[in-house]
Formats: sequence, C-alpha cells, structure tokens
Amino acid sequence: MKNRFALLFIMAFSFVASSAFMCSKEDTATVPVKLEYTSLIGYWKLKSGASFGINEKGEKKQTVTMKEGVVAYEFFADGTFISHVLVGTPTSEKGNWKLEVKKLDSKDIEDGVLTLTSPSTKASAGEIWVDQDGAMRQQISSLDKPTGATKPRIYLVSKHIEVYPYKEAWVETTYEKQ
Repeated sequence: MKNRFALLFIMAFSFVASSAFMCSKEDTATVPVKLEYTSLIGYWKLKSGASFGINEKGEKKQTVTMKEGVVAYEFFADGTFISHVLVGTPTSEKGNWKLEVKKLDSKDIEDGVLTLTSPSTKASAGEIWVDQDGAMRQQISSLDKPTGATKPRIYLVSKHIEVYPYKEAWVETTYEKQ
C-alpha cells in the first residue's frame, strides 16, 4: 500500500515538476503582474521537499522525500513560467502562473495562493493535486532573507487530499532563488 501511495506521489510530483512538454502560443497568454509581487520573478531550484500523510490513527507520517535540485521553476513578469525537470532526460514545459497574495510583509509573502496552469495540468484536470479546472493551486509563502540561508526562498504546500491508506495527504516543497 505504501508503494501505491509512492506511485501516486510520483505521478503528482511529475505534474508539479514538469506540467507537460509542449505549449502553443495560445496556451501562454500574458498576464500583467503587480509590482509588489516581482520578488517571485526569477529561477527557483528545489531545496527540499517531502510528502506527508495522516493515517487512520491520526498520525502524521512522512511518505516520500525529494532530492535537492531535481526540479526548478522559472517565473517571468509576463505571467508565464517554465518548469524544469533536471534529472534523467531533462525536460521543460511552459505555462501560466497567477499569484494571489492574502498577506504581504514588505517583500515577504506571509500567505498566498500560487496557481500554475500548463498543458499537463489541463490534461490532468481533477486528478490528484490538480483541480477540476486544470489548475494546480498551492499555498505559498516566501522569505527574502531566511534565517540561516543566503538566498531568498519560497515555500509551497499542495492542497490536502485523501489517498488510500491516508485520510489526508499533501506535499511541501522549498525552492531557493538562484
């Protein structure tokens, strides 16, 4: 059963990381970005990541650990992004991003929602961590100057879903600006 969850996690991680492999111009409509959110613009490489589950006893378990540097996101001011898988046969995919900031402190996002849409998320609408509309929404926070680190970081948390044998499962990732 743990293998089944690991397989589902790997599938979801591939949606998060690669989001698909071909994108037409009509898929990448530009979206103006508010000036106060420009700290997200740039190249972000995975620093750490893990999936978690809460079992039927209410115990939180770490189910998978991601290796540092295997994926990256590149966010552009026109509202587009490129996701990069950096291992195996490296692949990239273009998509659109939208950031809804609920609480901002200077350059730091204390609470917000990052929405990523790409051909692969659209193709996976309603599956695992992808919403029915084909968008993947993640809770986001950021630190321009994190304690003990020299580079800005963003923290993403997927929505919580039910995946057997867990009542609740989610993914937490940390990306560091390059």
